[in-house]
Amino acid sequence: MQNSALQWAKAATRKLVYWLSALAPRNANKAVFGSYKELFSDNSKYLYKHWQQSQFIRCIWITANKDIIKQLQGDGCEAYYRWSIQGAYHALTAKYYFYNSYIGDINQWLAKGAVKVNLWHGLPMKKIEFDITSGPMAKVFNPTSRFQTFIQSMHAHQQRIKPDLMLSPSPLVDELFNSAFRLKSSNLLRCGYPRTDYYRLTPHQAQSIKTGVLLKNAKCSERGAEIESKTESKIQSEVESKSISQSYQQVILYAPSWRDAFESKRFEDETPYTAAFNWQALSEHLQKNNQLFLLRLHPNEAELGNNLASLPNILNISAMEDVYGILHEVDMLITDYSSLFIDVLPLNIPICFYRFDKAQYQQNCREMYEYSNSMPTLGPECLTFNELLLQIEPASVNALTNKYGANYQTANKMLWGDETESFSALEEWVQAKTV
Repeated sequence: MQNSALQWAKAATRKLVYWLSALAPRNANKAVFGSYKELFSDNSKYLYKHWQQSQFIRCIWITANKDIIKQLQGDGCEAYYRWSIQGAYHALTAKYYFYNSYIGDINQWLAKGAVKVNLWHGLPMKKIEFDITSGPMAKVFNPTSRFQTFIQSMHAHQQRIKPDLMLSPSPLVDELFNSAFRLKSSNLLRCGYPRTDYYRLTPHQAQSIKTGVLLKNAKCSERGAEIESKTESKIQSEVESKSISQSYQQVILYAPSWRDAFESKRFEDETPYTAAFNWQALSEHLQKNNQLFLLRLHPNEAELGNNLASLPNILNISAMEDVYGILHEVDMLITDYSSLFIDVLPLNIPICFYRFDKAQYQQNCREMYEYSNSMPTLGPECLTFNELLLQIEPASVNALTNKYGANYQTANKMLWGDETESFSALEEWVQAKTV
């Protein structure tokens, strides 16, 4: 039980270690990086790769994933196991922490004296962090009593550590992050995000679905081996079998949001996606129209798609590090409440919203931010599978950009503003900190 004496003793000891870590000297020319779920992914991945290539600062990846460590080290990059002597040493002595969710992406117990930069993992439509008042996460961020607040401060330690800096591309995002993370304006840097800037600056490193080379140029430096996990090797084989053998008319990416009220992780159980799709009918539709359907579930639900790879024209890429290297080949994005649709706005990729459980989702999961009600219409909303099938007809997909293009521009201005490129903005900020 959470309240057991042993657990309380562990929590108190870890808290003490955290506070003592403030005494360690920090090297201003050293930064540590990490990502949620022990992945090599998202904003921290792309900032790490860019600075490895430019040698702006000493970059060290910290993770508990030994495969990633082996692969990065094989590429000539620095990466260490979290609780190895070297991993703990660098987490304790690096001045900068760059992470995607929480300091636990790196090391939540050795971070007290570091400058913490939360790169986050998406511009939110659903309420996040301290704005959450409903759903399972509400008790973590908004406990109902002082005693519950104390419990959460001990057992949800990293969720209550404020970052020193976050990236915000627009005044609207300023408001969201100030509220959700309880920040001041001085804690926000006006710029875009590494994951969306990286391939704009280095388009030659983009990946390819249509040629089957899904993991091309996934390395962190210009020389060395590619970053390729065992799981991704399996994806690579499936891509080759489903891509090289034919040229698809359209590539459709399905990337739904995490349903945080859903707990089962076995696809053979009844999941939101078994009821929402007739997968056999979808496969037949895709074959008829020469389309490829990419299934990209949230990392917290990635296992739910394991049994779908055998269906023709459907490829489960949920185990991929991320999708930013393939967006240039996507002809349509299907999502529900995922912030990925915000990331594709500058690319003018047609969007379709498949909200098959709209009423239940809004009741059981987190609330939406009010600004979502004032967003221009960015694409059709489908509530049933039959509606979705009609919408992914090739002609329907092709018509979306003309129909909603002006709204893409309006929403793009609203969310992205006139943001500057993230790498140079962060470099200027770091340099100012060292003066």
